[in-house]
Amino acid sequence: MQPKPIRALSRGLAVLAALNRHGSATVVTLARETGLSRATIYRVMQTLLDEGYVARGTSDDRFGLRLKVRGLSEGFEDENWIAAVAAPELVALTKRISWPCDVSTLEGTHMVIRDTTHRIAPFSIDRGMVGRHMPMLASSVGLAYLAFAPERERRALLGLLAASDDPADAPARNPAGVARLLSATRRRGYGLRQGGAIWPHTGSIGLPIRHGDRLIGCINAIWMARAIGRDEALRQCLVPLQETARRIEARLAAGEG
Repeated sequence: MQPKPIRALSRGLAVLAALNRHGSATVVTLARETGLSRATIYRVMQTLLDEGYVARGTSDDRFGLRLKVRGLSEGFEDENWIAAVAAPELVALTKRISWPCDVSTLEGTHMVIRDTTHRIAPFSIDRGMVGRHMPMLASSVGLAYLAFAPERERRALLGLLAASDDPADAPARNPAGVARLLSATRRRGYGLRQGGAIWPHTGSIGLPIRHGDRLIGCINAIWMARAIGRDEALRQCLVPLQETARRIEARLAAGEG
């Protein structure tokens, strides 16, 4: 005999899914979207508050997801595309431009390098980059991710960055400045960094990688800032990087990875 489903768990998952779609929402919105009563929504939200999965706004009755929710998916392997598709394409790119390249994905409020060609690039001076956390507003891949992320996700990330005590995240507390920076990134079509406090010896450009309508990560190319200027680096790297991004996306669309 098949066991009965747990209705309370089903309701909680329905509310989490609805909150994820909205980014933040009131009890009224969640009740309307899930078909559950307001009393049920309040009980679910109180449970999620107590467990640390949601937060409640201080000035209104809106609820939003907390980073603890990401922990629910840590055992899920959704990044086979990196080894199967992105990594070999980046190796081919580095053989073409000689500069190192990375593929990065979002983890919490940082981009994390998942694979790199630093070990084979003739012009690389960095090693041990896999697993390195990069701040969103001080890296080309972070800027690319924020600029091209869905609006709700971008707003949520910027809110978390603004509340961070990491000095690299401090620019998020200047909304007008961040808006200009991300608008310029979207107009160019890529994130750009030349030097900077964290990596003064290098520059980089970063591009988003999409699978269907999902933003799943970013790739970049890195050069030595002492060796070539920004304009020459863009001449050498931008078109090859764009072509690589298109090939990765086309292979993903064809079902590879």
